[in-house]
Amino acid sequence: MEDKAPEFGVVDFTVFIGMLVAVTAIGAFYAYKDRNKNTLVNYYFGSKKMSPIPVGLSLSVTFISSITVLGYPAHAYMMGTVVAWFGVASTIQVFIACVYYIPLYHRLQLSSVYELLELRFHRTVRLFASCLICLHSITHMGFTMYLTALALTAVTPMSMVLSVLVTAAICTLYTTIGGMKAVVWTDTLQSVIMLAGSIAVFIKVAILLGGTDKIWEAVERGQRNTIWDFNSDPTLAHTFWTIVGGEFSWTNAGCCNQAFVQRYQSCETVRDARIASIVSAIPMSLLLIIATMNGCAMYAYYEGCDPMTQGKLKKVDQTVPYLVMEIFYDVPGMAGLFVSAAYSGMLSTVSSGINSVSNLILEDYLVTCFPNWSDKTKLNVSKLLGIILGTLVTCMVFITEALGATIIKMAVTVAGAVSGPLIGVYTLALFFPWINGLGAICGMAFGFIFTLWITIGGMMYPNPEKLRMLPLSADNCTLYTSNFTFAQTHPTTVFMEDLNSDRPYLADTLYAVSYLYLGAIGLASTMLIGLLVSFITGFQRAKDCDPRFFVPFVDNKCLPFKVRNFFRFGVPELLDEKKPPVEFTEKTSEELNGFLAKTPEIRNSAEKPDGLDVTTV
Repeated sequence: MEDKAPEFGVVDFTVFIGMLVAVTAIGAFYAYKDRNKNTLVNYYFGSKKMSPIPVGLSLSVTFISSITVLGYPAHAYMMGTVVAWFGVASTIQVFIACVYYIPLYHRLQLSSVYELLELRFHRTVRLFASCLICLHSITHMGFTMYLTALALTAVTPMSMVLSVLVTAAICTLYTTIGGMKAVVWTDTLQSVIMLAGSIAVFIKVAILLGGTDKIWEAVERGQRNTIWDFNSDPTLAHTFWTIVGGEFSWTNAGCCNQAFVQRYQSCETVRDARIASIVSAIPMSLLLIIATMNGCAMYAYYEGCDPMTQGKLKKVDQTVPYLVMEIFYDVPGMAGLFVSAAYSGMLSTVSSGINSVSNLILEDYLVTCFPNWSDKTKLNVSKLLGIILGTLVTCMVFITEALGATIIKMAVTVAGAVSGPLIGVYTLALFFPWINGLGAICGMAFGFIFTLWITIGGMMYPNPEKLRMLPLSADNCTLYTSNFTFAQTHPTTVFMEDLNSDRPYLADTLYAVSYLYLGAIGLASTMLIGLLVSFITGFQRAKDCDPRFFVPFVDNKCLPFKVRNFFRFGVPELLDEKKPPVEFTEKTSEELNGFLAKTPEIRNSAEKPDGLDVTTV
């Protein structure tokens, strides 16, 4: 290859700025179009009449951030094709959400997802959960924006400060003025850009190397075909079992996250919400699998001439933009498309976070303190909250840059400690009617503290061998030289530290457990303590449980009555959401089924079936 000095040219800037203008225009369009619909329902839920297709695409890119576009290819570059299992793990939560959670949320129509915890247990449980997710969301948004700006300022003339301020301002603007509709439709545009940019990288490398078979041959030579790694050792960072078996962070996001619940409720019916959830799985899994393929392509392109080994890069996450600038040096606009793809992932994450967190703060804290606020006041406060949150996220980026490891480790720590306890307390709330409020708060607090302890211990006593980084080489660099330098004045933080010679026993046992199992540990510990405390302090009687908040594990009407009755655990059956529940007996079930088989006119009237023996709770 000839020496080349790639630059981010005029066409690349045009493509990138065009993307930013487009997302801003979408926000302005919906702000103008809905100028006479100044309601919270329209602002946060898109009037609850949105199409499931764009909602599904929005759900997918809410899951997938710029870390996916930049970080997952780097994972595959270092660890091989085992990373592809993330594409499978991300879809499991779709089944759980469709069967259990989406019907519940549409039945209750809650403004805040954590209001369910107050209705089911106590306000303290709601506030604790809401506080955890707000802190996590703000740190995660700042972390995502920082890593994106850090990786991409090196391949563009934009400085860190300019990059952060421009993107934060635009993201805050279209989210604040356009509400949920702007977020959903910009996410839809961004999902297309992310797919196009990611696919373009793989196709270009395949062309340069002479076909996809050359990529897979290099993968085999480099021992990176690790997709069939079924090692059951829980301390190994990435295997089939740790990735697929430890996917509770995905389940928490898809089932108990405010950003997702708002989108489910923005659909008019349960059926539309389920379609949106299923649609989301397609681009989500595709992007993760393509990211793995890009990691393999990147290895094949740099086989024997790793830029990190050469000293051109300081962190593996910088390899993807470095590759893009090299392979598209002679194709104007393509580098701009990839930069737009990475920024799109960041914008979708931040915009969704700002919209959902502002709703949580309004509903969980402010409305309680100021119950007499009018809808217009609430809407104005919501927009002000959006601006404040955008400012906080921007400040978090610069704090992260100044303090380095401190904030980044905090973000990673909180993320690992939050997901398991939250899905754990929701599992207790929905499926176990005898759990009381004290059991719920103790279980969630213990689960959070326990997983936080494990996470901190793992960072204090890391073991790089458990990551199983595959070898890289620069032995063949004499065959290829490049004048392209990767100017990086602010290297990203390296999480792994030198092994401490004085290691406690837990350092290579409990602390060494894969970070992907933290969600499962948090779930199990939350449920165990919740059940134990409820048993000690006195189980709540199942027959006193409000059936609106209960979801049976099995409730298929095709199954025998005894099976369905067993999984109700004594909770009354809810015949109509607007009418009192009845005790669920076999006689009641048979007579009710006969009554419901009558004509719609009779079913909708006040007529009752003769001799229906029910006991109102």
